Amino acid sequence: MSNDIRKDITGVVNQYLCHSCGSCFSSCRHDSISFNQTTSGYLFPLIDYNTCTNCGLCYDVCPGDHFSDILKDSTPEDPFIGNIISTYVGKSTDENIFKNSQSGGAVTAFLKYLLDFKLVSKAIVTTMGDEYTPNSLAVAVNSSDELMNAQKSKYTPTNIVSLLLGLENIEGKIALVGLSCHMHGVENLLKINKKLRNKVIKIGLICERVMLHSSVEYFSKKTTNLEVKKFLFKDPTNTKYPGDTTVLSEDGKLHILDRKYRKKMKDFFTPARCMLCFDKMNIYSDVVVGDPHGLAGIDREDGESLVITRTELGEKIVMESISSNIVNLRDAPVDIAIKGQGINKKRKKWHAYYKAWSTMEYDMPDYPKNVLECVEDVSKEDIDKAKKNLEHALYIDKVDSKDEIFKLADKFYENKIKKQSFLKKIGNVFNLKK
Repeated sequence: MSNDIRKDITGVVNQYLCHSCGSCFSSCRHDSISFNQTTSGYLFPLIDYNTCTNCGLCYDVCPGDHFSDILKDSTPEDPFIGNIISTYVGKSTDENIFKNSQSGGAVTAFLKYLLDFKLVSKAIVTTMGDEYTPNSLAVAVNSSDELMNAQKSKYTPTNIVSLLLGLENIEGKIALVGLSCHMHGVENLLKINKKLRNKVIKIGLICERVMLHSSVEYFSKKTTNLEVKKFLFKDPTNTKYPGDTTVLSEDGKLHILDRKYRKKMKDFFTPARCMLCFDKMNIYSDVVVGDPHGLAGIDREDGESLVITRTELGEKIVMESISSNIVNLRDAPVDIAIKGQGINKKRKKWHAYYKAWSTMEYDMPDYPKNVLECVEDVSKEDIDKAKKNLEHALYIDKVDSKDEIFKLADKFYENKIKKQSFLKKIGNVFNLKK
């Protein structure tokens, strides 16, 4: 081995480019990587240099810093939309799955089909732990009976790809449900682990962002001072779709926090790396599932799923799920489905964050060239606003006390309310003048 010191993921963490995807963990064969949750709730890998061999593989597979040549070569012409074979909308035919779902239950339905028909041996999903305060956890399930606990959205960083370690030799395929960053990590990982190629079925989720782990404790404390046994960011089973935040305390009582509170606090708890990610539509997945914004004829009371197929494999899974009566899906117009996801707004927002980051003396992520060729123009005002949000995300990770973070969060919320009240007064005055 060369005496040169190779790059590793410590530098990526220090530059706040880490996605917390877990691909570095799956690249290490010496058990040298673990994960540490910072006070604010970033989930960062740590290297034990006593066992590290300086092979550099953890850096090679890191999608937070760079895309592999394989990933770059497979990037669609428009990376903000991706390749699309078909778009559908609908829901699971299983009433239990549908009632327990975030929206239409399509993801769980696809996994149930894959597991029940022995098309995959394992499904890697995310659940919320049952401890104070619950955090999102990656788990590998072997049967569809284990899927119910993995339903509904989890909005915190989760190292899902770490569960691929050692699974390349199992019989059968592996289904992995994740965000765009997880799929980036999987694709980079395939560069060094050829045994995983053609073994992973990628079921992607449309993603706007995640929120730091401290958000779970903050929202929980807004409802109860007791220990929390269960936490759901969105729970349409107890409140009107798409659901409020619900917390189950140790005494068995259910507490509800209005969804408006969570929405107002999203900017406060968004990690810096999420702001720099262009891929909100999960373009490297086989199948992508999300909310059917903008489509007509949608069940707005109980919810439905938007389903996008990107590969022949993804289309096959969806078509066979339909023919097996696992899901009830109908065709959706592609242009309206994509427009409903606010793609042009996302292009502009990402471009502002990218430009702002370039002024902050941090390393830039190495993206495919055509990402910058498909953006919307941004103003200095857009860039300044983006920079302010990025600086905030970096600042709160320097705060070493959760109590202080929560105090800052309270002030942030108060300012949001004051601003809205002011705008409402202005609006009332304007209406009176009219």
